[in-house]
Amino acid sequence: MIAWRDELNIGVDAVDKQHQELVRMLNDFLEACTQQKGKEKLEETLDFLISYTVKHFNDEEALMKGAGYPHYIEHKAEHDQFVKEVAAIQQQLKEKGASVLTTIKLNRALVDWLINHIQKNDQQMGEYLKAKKA
Repeated sequence: MIAWRDELNIGVDAVDKQHQELVRMLNDFLEACTQQKGKEKLEETLDFLISYTVKHFNDEEALMKGAGYPHYIEHKAEHDQFVKEVAAIQQQLKEKGASVLTTIKLNRALVDWLINHIQKNDQQMGEYLKAKKA
């Protein structure tokens, strides 16, 4: 389980709330995995991720563009790569069905990418956006 910590806040309220929702969903999935129900929760998690991250990334990208964020292109590329990774896992699920391997891949992708992305790239973006408001 991932406990929401203050250092995950980037200081942009709308983005922080969306990140908290992503972590809540991730925790639901991790909880299902600990109860050996990860396979059953896999499709629901992927569907949520696809729709929610598209909205979240669009919101973040609009903020970056509007503020003239200098690292916009690199940040957007990371978003695009994450969407591709999740889509590949979803395609694997459709072709081969739910498996322990698919569950592990999604688990790793979510935990590693989201936490690292929030703590590094989104923190930088948040600092820039806060400075622009000042």
